[in-house]
Amino acid sequence: MSRRYRIRARFSNATARRADGGVGVQLRFRPLSGSLGVDSVDDYADLGPALTPSAVRGLGKVLRILRAARIATPAEPLDLIGHETAAAHLLARAVGTALRLELRPRVRRRVRIWTDRGVETLDDVLEVRELEDAYLVHRRHARFPVRFDRASVIRHHTETEHWHEVLEIERA
Repeated sequence: MSRRYRIRARFSNATARRADGGVGVQLRFRPLSGSLGVDSVDDYADLGPALTPSAVRGLGKVLRILRAARIATPAEPLDLIGHETAAAHLLARAVGTALRLELRPRVRRRVRIWTDRGVETLDDVLEVRELEDAYLVHRRHARFPVRFDRASVIRHHTETEHWHEVLEIERA
């Protein structure tokens, strides 16, 4: 299990997002100390459009921020599911609220390999092993590695994305 951090932060922005049939609110927090080594912590609160476990978790994040800012929540909180603009307008009133966040550092790796046959992109990569005659790409939740013959590989590039997952939000 990866390490968890508890930090104090200030809620700084909420932006409504609608993409790929999903709706939600992009959240931004500014850490109050430099111990984390980042200027901001971004998170996404999924709000549907349907009532799913992910949407319920996103709604919980929105409601915890509103309660911490002492802003009245809607009489029926489930009305925010599928309504990212209404949630963003409510959260705009909470900007500046001091919060305590529990975070977990996360990493996502992707490898792109150019071969004689074309370009292949593999997500959720754990490691790329260079053997004498091949590259082996080990992926998360995959039973066997993907093998690329070294002679057919023209070029390869690995991308790594680091972020902090927000696990808990409470009033500071």
